[in-house]
Amino acid sequence: MPPLLVDSLLLLAGFLFLTKGAGWLVDGGVALARLLGVSPMVTGLTVVALGTSLPEVVVASLATNRGEHGLALGTVLGSNIANIGLVLGATGLILPRVFAQVLSMREISWLLGSLGLLYLVSGGGALGWVEGLVLFLGFVLYQLLVLRNPREEGVSALEEVATHGSRHPWVLIVLGSIAIGLGAYGAMEGGIGLAEAFGVPPTVIGFTVLAVGTSLPELAAGVASALKGHAELGLGNVVGSNIFNILMVLGIAFGTGPLDPDSSGVLERTMEVDLPLTAAFSLGLILFLRLPSGRWKAALALVAYFAWSASIFAGLGG
Repeated sequence: MPPLLVDSLLLLAGFLFLTKGAGWLVDGGVALARLLGVSPMVTGLTVVALGTSLPEVVVASLATNRGEHGLALGTVLGSNIANIGLVLGATGLILPRVFAQVLSMREISWLLGSLGLLYLVSGGGALGWVEGLVLFLGFVLYQLLVLRNPREEGVSALEEVATHGSRHPWVLIVLGSIAIGLGAYGAMEGGIGLAEAFGVPPTVIGFTVLAVGTSLPELAAGVASALKGHAELGLGNVVGSNIFNILMVLGIAFGTGPLDPDSSGVLERTMEVDLPLTAAFSLGLILFLRLPSGRWKAALALVAYFAWSASIFAGLGG
């Protein structure tokens, strides 16, 4: 079988396993929480949030341990852009009210603050366990503040989107975890193989192809919430996931696989190009929400995302 076909199949199979695994993990976690009498608030802020962010955690950790730091950073930052442009755009076409929601000052502060913290810890020219620990402590602080002042109705809606009914939640949790691990490995290997075959930098593959693949759980949750009429959940899932990606995913990834000195070019590109782009999409979302609602906003978000993706690949040939 041609290597190109093998890599493509690995990538597609990886995406399928990531999406299905995250769904199983969320369903099993929610069912277990109900059996144990855990509140919907705690369930939503821990199990569901972790389930949709675990693909990024595994892909980024595997990539950094292999020395593919550009792939890890590109996947996380690209996933944040995909969440805003692709996930919210697709969700907004179904339920335009998703763009009529208003972000609280807390959400805006953490959305932009997480990017600012990554910029500060990257300023020393290295990303290792110390910087990873700082990012992860930021994630812990964020979780504590959210738990002190939760949005009970939003989290209850999040729990409702998950499909229940399993009498054996541990089976779903184990199957979901295994599927995510296999999916992350397949997606990463397939992505690296395609990058080498086409002469594309791994960072670009991470920023586009893998970013979309790891955002599929958020896309599934966003569409499901829109179909059930929970507009607030579509936006909240994206904002929460983006904060998780920066603080938790990169915190864990660079705590286990530090950026080596030979990868300084990767960090330089992240500081000069990738982080400003991610910040621009985040600021655009905040400003976008203040405009009159309608499907035109969702269509514009999708056009902006695909135009940005096309410009990346067009720039490779220039």
